[in-house]
Amino acid sequence: MSTMFLFLTYTDCIFKAVVVMMKTDEIEEVFDIMKGPLYNQGDPEHRPILLEAGRQGLIVLRTFNYMCIITCILWVVHPTIKHIQGKIIEFPVWLPFEYNSNPRYYFAALYIVTQTTWEGYANSTIDVLIVFLLVQCKAQISIIRVELQRLVMKSQEEANALSCHFTVIAEKRIKKILVHHRQIVKTADKIQDIFGYAVFYQLLVAGWILCTSAYRMASVTPLSVEFLSMLMYISCILLQVFIYCYFGSEVTYESEMLTESVYFMNWLALPVKLRRTIIIFMERIKRPIRPMACYIVPFSNATFVSIVRSSYTFYAFLKNSNDSST
Repeated sequence: MSTMFLFLTYTDCIFKAVVVMMKTDEIEEVFDIMKGPLYNQGDPEHRPILLEAGRQGLIVLRTFNYMCIITCILWVVHPTIKHIQGKIIEFPVWLPFEYNSNPRYYFAALYIVTQTTWEGYANSTIDVLIVFLLVQCKAQISIIRVELQRLVMKSQEEANALSCHFTVIAEKRIKKILVHHRQIVKTADKIQDIFGYAVFYQLLVAGWILCTSAYRMASVTPLSVEFLSMLMYISCILLQVFIYCYFGSEVTYESEMLTESVYFMNWLALPVKLRRTIIIFMERIKRPIRPMACYIVPFSNATFVSIVRSSYTFYAFLKNSNDSST
């Protein structure tokens, strides 16, 4: 089972790494959009939203990286304690030499902790990269909401400052909002096209790992090093799934709230021509942005609950089958 855990975790990481290497140009396109003028308008009202997005990404990155590193270290601490006690150790990887004698054991332990830590660090970093792209989409939708609610007021202020007609300024701002929203939709679609299949595989792997890890942890002595290592491993897998589902649902929620922001706008002050444009825009945003894995599984809180529930169901099945056989 330990070997299967490593195999699934490694294949998940390799899948995502291959996607990053093969679709570098498409990822660069997404970065270019996010570095463009629409995503960085320099408005002081946008700054808190962008800073909050960066803060969230940094917190998730550091938390996930540290959890993976601690988990990998605990995976080696447990067999090392048993080795010191004089017990025979079997690592979940094949090595071309006998490692139950010193100093070979410590070379093997160093190799395994280095390899698994590198994999965990790389895997968690790619996950946070994908999630941060979703966080950026959410932040840009929040910026559009701010622009919609203050459209009339800002247009009047700019028209007075430049001595221009209000309609000209308002039309320019509305067109900018429409183009900005189109860019966000394009970004979300590209993120889904690039990483959708890799994330779908990860969700499948995570469900299996959660149920088998819980099944294995049930037979481990509580508060032992092995128990703590399994608990940390399960926590990492749960966090890995949760960040996709949570931030994906945040993107969908912000997208659904766009219509409400339009209603908060003083749209009666706009000319009839611009009101028609706003109505057409409202029809467009009735279909919210819903990030999905493989165009099938939505990134939502309901998906997270479903994965945990199905994992528990499989765990209960395994436990009952074991009880029946004994």
